[in-house]
Amino acid sequence: MIGIYGANGFIGRHLVRRLANENALIRAVSRKFDKPFVQTFGDQIEFVEADFRQPLDMASTLQDVDTVVQLISTSSPGMKNDYAIADISENVIPHVQFLQACIQAGVRRYIFISSGGTVYGPGAPIPTPETSLTRPINSHGITKLTVEKYIEMHGYIDQLEYVILRVANPFGPGQEFRKGQGLIPAVLDHWRKDLPIKILGTGSALRDYIFIDDLVDAIQRSTTLPGKPQLIMNIGSGQVRSVLQVIETIEMATGYQFKREYSEARTTDVDVASLDIELAKKALNWAPITNFDDGIRKTIAEKR
Repeated sequence: MIGIYGANGFIGRHLVRRLANENALIRAVSRKFDKPFVQTFGDQIEFVEADFRQPLDMASTLQDVDTVVQLISTSSPGMKNDYAIADISENVIPHVQFLQACIQAGVRRYIFISSGGTVYGPGAPIPTPETSLTRPINSHGITKLTVEKYIEMHGYIDQLEYVILRVANPFGPGQEFRKGQGLIPAVLDHWRKDLPIKILGTGSALRDYIFIDDLVDAIQRSTTLPGKPQLIMNIGSGQVRSVLQVIETIEMATGYQFKREYSEARTTDVDVASLDIELAKKALNWAPITNFDDGIRKTIAEKR
């Protein structure tokens, strides 16, 4: 059985749909679920509401789970370093507790969604391979990297199979706007509300954006990867775009011209986040197939 934790989130919902279409045995776990989403699947999937911050509740969800896909995170790069202590409390301690519960429950494989944009930090080679120095400059990246290290520890001590995916910026249909998290959903939210766009710095910062279907494909392949993997892999499109280029692409797709407001750049952001995805291509026999412009059009079609 595959346990999907954070199954009601953006990535989680897409992953649940994909695995359900493959008739996989799934337990979908989240603090809460929207009823229409649950009703879509009838009795095909086991849905469990449980709070990740409650160790006993989470331990009870692991019975018969062979593979865990861990998607839960309450932080984002946009929060800068203003909530570092809360980040540790909510995104490190519960993860360590959950990992221990997984070991005790006999979970064989652990798939963790880390951050390709924040764990490496400034000065990384472009594009950045997984062997590069990790030097995060914001709390979100530090917490992700810390959890990675605990997973590696259990891999060595307890022979836990793991696939850590350092993911670029995912986007696609169904992604809701949350302040401080995600340029594309923010721009689309402002488009719908006829609001100006706030641009940090000059708008020249370069990022990798991956369409949700391509990301879900990588996660699915990680669940079925042969052997006993203990791998860390970048997952992205292999291309970068500036903030201004992203905005211009959305303007072309919507026919809407945004008013732009510029403000000071955040010191907790790197100028370039470009991922080398060659390892994932080889190890997973995977490659992103969705053109960025096509992905934007599909996302906008869902928003209209």
